Amino acid sequence: MKKLMYVALLAIGVVILMAPPAMAQEEKPFTIHGEVRFRGEYDNNTSDFDDNGNPDDGGLFWPYRVRIAAEGKFTKNVSTWIEFQNAGVAGVGVLGPQRLGGIAAIGDGVELYQGNMTFDQLWSKNFSLRIGRQEIVAGNELLLGDLDFYAGMSHDGGVGTWKVKKVNLMLWYTRPFEGQVTSIIAGSQPPDQIAIADGFGSNTQHFMGGYATWTWKKNQTFDVYLMNLANRSNGANFQTIGARYAHDTTATGFFWDVELVGQFGQEESEALGGAGVDVDASGKAIEGWFGYSIKSGKNVHRFSGRLEQASGDKASTGSKNEGFIPLFGDFHNRLGHGDWFQMADNTTGLNGGVSGGIQGLSASYTGYYRDRHEFGVAFWQYKLEEDNGAASGDKLGTATDVWYGFNYSRNVNFNISLSQLSPDDALTGGGGAPNDNVTRLYGQARLRF
Repeated sequence: MKKLMYVALLAIGVVILMAPPAMAQEEKPFTIHGEVRFRGEYDNNTSDFDDNGNPDDGGLFWPYRVRIAAEGKFTKNVSTWIEFQNAGVAGVGVLGPQRLGGIAAIGDGVELYQGNMTFDQLWSKNFSLRIGRQEIVAGNELLLGDLDFYAGMSHDGGVGTWKVKKVNLMLWYTRPFEGQVTSIIAGSQPPDQIAIADGFGSNTQHFMGGYATWTWKKNQTFDVYLMNLANRSNGANFQTIGARYAHDTTATGFFWDVELVGQFGQEESEALGGAGVDVDASGKAIEGWFGYSIKSGKNVHRFSGRLEQASGDKASTGSKNEGFIPLFGDFHNRLGHGDWFQMADNTTGLNGGVSGGIQGLSASYTGYYRDRHEFGVAFWQYKLEEDNGAASGDKLGTATDVWYGFNYSRNVNFNISLSQLSPDDALTGGGGAPNDNVTRLYGQARLRF
């Protein structure tokens, strides 16, 4: 609660600092934006799949996220975005339930979430450049997303964007992790107080790539992209290439979203990894979503089927990693509202963790009623993409999602979701092990301005 109060005071301070210059000018140079989100969540049986287990692994907790941002426009083509946030769980420091091997853990503390400058029409009326800490979102967020259901995701670097007629091209270079400078804790220091490592064994990472989107028909886009991630800690330097074709509509008709991803290059190098061999990356992923939308007055009914598949590593090929390596995508509701699994070789953290990739199939209905109400239900079936001959097989289980959302106003919405996972042998280990249902129930309120 003290941290929440600190963020509130910080927000008030930002407004006070920005207000006097704004009132002194005809046009306000700063606009204040923000978000307050609070969620009550109950998870049960995520650790042992046993209703009668000891200890009891059911728990109720309250994740929150508070953000305050100032958008400044200094000249016609120069702007800045400064955003602070505090995200955590009320009463505790980390998220307790065991989901996604800790990926869903929410940090606790005030941080600079975004801080960047944008230069529009730089060198060309079609080119803009953004430098600093920023979100990078593209496509259906399979590889580049903002993870806004949890604590968000931002990058440090530069992003250039060209917009030419129906084509949008984005190029970027970021440093996801900088491990070479070892003595700087915060701010800047004089050269005599800075220790710089030799780079060997450091965890410095370079992430760069390009993403092109062609809107070739109304509501239809075709994307192609190439991304490169290099890690000096293990000598990794692998590439991710993919294509996506999507068509969305709120009118009566078909909609779809199909994306194919492949990886190549070195996932680990013998020069730094210490394993004695080069490990090649060859992961793959497929996302396919196809459905039919029916518009009836102000209501829209959507029926769809979905395939989510990420390759798993084969134990028989030590010099090759066939498992899909996720980059910086948004995993929420990618494989259901429960977020039981992720699109990766390391499929889940449930019951101590399972590897082998994932194949998820679903059938769902979503209804939108008068722009204020959303109701949906989905059924999912999961299995390992690669079980490596395990005696427990490849079946992970099935899940059912039911959810409802209500737009109280343009800026305020509420939603509630119930997800139940029925685990199968690949999760439980088989052999008569407990296999009681796993439950995730949450209700959330969100205010944005």
